[in-house]
Amino acid sequence: MKIKSCILKGGLSLVFLLFLGCSKESIEEVQTNTNLDAALSIKFRGTSNTFYGPQVKLGQGHVRTWIRISKDGVPEEIGIATSKNLLDHLPSGDDPVQLVLPFHQKARELTPFDHVFFDWNPHGHEPEGVFTVPHFDVHFYMTSVADREAIPIYPDAMAQFDNYPPAGYLPSDYFTPPAGGTAAPQMGTHWLPVSFVPPFTNILIYGSYDGEVTFIEPMNTVDYLRNGALPFSEAYSQPTKFAKTSYYPTVYNVYSDTKSNQYYISLSNFVHRDAE
Repeated sequence: MKIKSCILKGGLSLVFLLFLGCSKESIEEVQTNTNLDAALSIKFRGTSNTFYGPQVKLGQGHVRTWIRISKDGVPEEIGIATSKNLLDHLPSGDDPVQLVLPFHQKARELTPFDHVFFDWNPHGHEPEGVFTVPHFDVHFYMTSVADREAIPIYPDAMAQFDNYPPAGYLPSDYFTPPAGGTAAPQMGTHWLPVSFVPPFTNILIYGSYDGEVTFIEPMNTVDYLRNGALPFSEAYSQPTKFAKTSYYPTVYNVYSDTKSNQYYISLSNFVHRDAE
């Protein structure tokens, strides 16, 4: 069992368990499914190029990464896309499903992101009434798969988990409780926006480990994807310092293709940042 916990401001203390260790699907490429390609290509035809990661099986469908790049080589949007009607054919067992979704080489060259660590939580995770609903966790990781998977449980790496990034490398309106309060193995320390008020439907989280910002994590409930006010697009809080010179996104998006019933969770509006 792997444990993720958090304490929210305003006196609300939350400790929630994320059952992650029981079911991990290996990467499985699906040979040909043009629905995802067509939906994105038609939308941005003639103005940009879209590059895809491999399709990875999830239930009776699949998910994959993609990046849209302008004709002059600037990243415009990066995200994950689902296959047609995926929400109707998801695994419903007791255990969450974890997937590694690789990015196309173009994404790794032009952005700080290496891969997506994708969680499908059929029953959510504690605390009751906050995160105990079916939802997706989409971690955009800025470290390698090997480095992420080497992160142990909190007591075995207390110093690394509690080594927070220096001031400026995380947004000032994000927080994490001390002493491993949000430490999760094979993930890192989780940082929540101070404005978060449960119940949860849609949230964006930052992550860190051993002094570095390591991921950006959109979380969305299935009910939000089905019935939320989509399309959703919102600028999210930014750090003032960056560890790597690259293009970084500033806007978080959730939208769907109503004709094909496909869903997209993405980061966009990239800005070039210099390392400090």
